[in-house]
Amino acid sequence: MSARPEDPFDSENPEPDSTVHGQVRHHQLTARVPDFIGPGVFANGVMILAGPFELVLDFVLRLGEQQKIVSRVVLPGPVGQQFLHALRDNIMNFESRFGPLPVAPRPLNGIDEDDLPFAPPPQGEPGPGQTDAGNAGVPKEMPPEHPENRPVEPVQPQIDQIYDDLKLPDSMLSGRYANAVLIRHSNTEFCFDFITNIYPRSAVSARVLISAPHIAPFVRSLARSVSPPENLPPAGM
Repeated sequence: MSARPEDPFDSENPEPDSTVHGQVRHHQLTARVPDFIGPGVFANGVMILAGPFELVLDFVLRLGEQQKIVSRVVLPGPVGQQFLHALRDNIMNFESRFGPLPVAPRPLNGIDEDDLPFAPPPQGEPGPGQTDAGNAGVPKEMPPEHPENRPVEPVQPQIDQIYDDLKLPDSMLSGRYANAVLIRHSNTEFCFDFITNIYPRSAVSARVLISAPHIAPFVRSLARSVSPPENLPPAGM
């Protein structure tokens, strides 16, 4: 009769030496890239959700009326800190080669010239801040602004409303886990390969491309999210 091989998880053999041990080494530069991950996704915005143990990165594509989450990545808290440092190093490398990060152009205000404070007045009437011929040197007072014409402070939308508008699909709710990030850049964009270092082979779980002008806002948001909350003891206490 042949002897049954020992099962390291057999309750009848609780010997500690029966546990399987091994040292796993990973090489991020040789991480496997699945075919459906290879092309990557483009994003021009990032929303960050910080939990007690993890960091959730929701990469958003905003083009006109189309707004949707194109990738959700889940990082362990310590990896989020390492990601921030690595991203800052890459920015320094970018700026040493290509100069300061470009700034995204802002839309021009579509203001009619007739609405400007010193627009040409109607014929025969002095404009605001101008004088009548019979009252030389005496500025004409501007009429008080009607309350209905005063600018309205924009209302910050609630997070529930934001995600309702984005319509996060069920297939993306859990996101893709990564415990390492490989960062590359050209003169126009940054590429983020989010990697799972799990035996037997490292693999890219998500690839996201972001144009250079959107990197600075991303870094600011990431820095706020990974900063430890105030009035909390440091880890290990």
